[in-house]
Amino acid sequence: MRFIHTADLHLNVSLSHASFKNARAHDNRLYEIKDTFFKLLEHAENAQVDMLFIAGDLFDDPSIKLHEIESVFDRLKNLSCEVFLLIGNHDVFLQEKAYQSLLNAKNIHSFTKDNPSYDMGDTVVHGINTDHYDPSFFHALDQSLDPTKQHILLLHGDVINKQDDHFLSDINTLSDSKFDYIALGHIHKHAFLKDHIAYSGNLEPLDFTETESRGFIEGTLKDHHLSARFVPFQKRRFITTKITINENDSEDDIRQKIAECVSEDEKTNHFHRIEIHGDRGEMVEIHPSKLMQYFQDSFYYIEIKDKTQIAINLDALKDTYKDTIISALIEQYESIKSATDEDYTAMLEALKALMETEDKR
Repeated sequence: MRFIHTADLHLNVSLSHASFKNARAHDNRLYEIKDTFFKLLEHAENAQVDMLFIAGDLFDDPSIKLHEIESVFDRLKNLSCEVFLLIGNHDVFLQEKAYQSLLNAKNIHSFTKDNPSYDMGDTVVHGINTDHYDPSFFHALDQSLDPTKQHILLLHGDVINKQDDHFLSDINTLSDSKFDYIALGHIHKHAFLKDHIAYSGNLEPLDFTETESRGFIEGTLKDHHLSARFVPFQKRRFITTKITINENDSEDDIRQKIAECVSEDEKTNHFHRIEIHGDRGEMVEIHPSKLMQYFQDSFYYIEIKDKTQIAINLDALKDTYKDTIISALIEQYESIKSATDEDYTAMLEALKALMETEDKR
């Protein structure tokens, strides 16, 4: 049996974390997210997989229009494979009566507490929707498994962080069960937690917290022997690049470093955040908004963060304020063996306050 495991498509998501150039650019990104999902469906058809597992959060929230939901389900029901759709914490609204006809199309299988399993011959597919999960239900399902058949379970929630509002069970509890493969959703970063337990992650990243590769899991299960691999599939990436300047760099030098820190191909295809670090000369000014406006035509998307500090000649300050609290503060900072950026920033703030006091005398 060949399968594809995906999750967390979040169709119709609000991309509030990215300040796009305009509304059109924002809408284009929403179309890209949907189109990547549709390309996955084409891949599933061409690869002739037997089953497609969607482990929750196909949609992001109930504000999505009905005709858009119907359009997605039309694509799913036209597939040759069997589709198993779990309901996550974002698309709970799909359990409402208005959507039941969509959930019960010829090849689409959804899960309820009363009907958590589908016998597909030598393989049984099980699913526990996010709001139906509890440990006793999971254990009862595990204990009921027919050992002569292969068993796959779809879950949506966190199995790593107990503080998550949608924590399910710890990974050891899942690993001790008799399921041949557990397809997880909810965490957007792909991970094989065990050989047979995996988060597929989402297909397209949503913001700069999602910088790792995005894609889906493709696998085969035969006679209880599992083979599964992660397949990168995203159209665009979110990339954070750090550049470092020094007190001798002019504003033109800084622009040049920004222009050269990313390849031409990457500039026009991905989301970029450029962080400027280091010490700048006292007369050098960095205006992120002006720089972003300057570079917007050469980058698909760019945002710039100024994390620089004004360069200060500590030796000169010690000489100027010899035998004062200012020189003592600098010497105390220099005595720190592994000073951090935070230590340096704190020292500078203290220096500014002290120097203002000295200058007023």
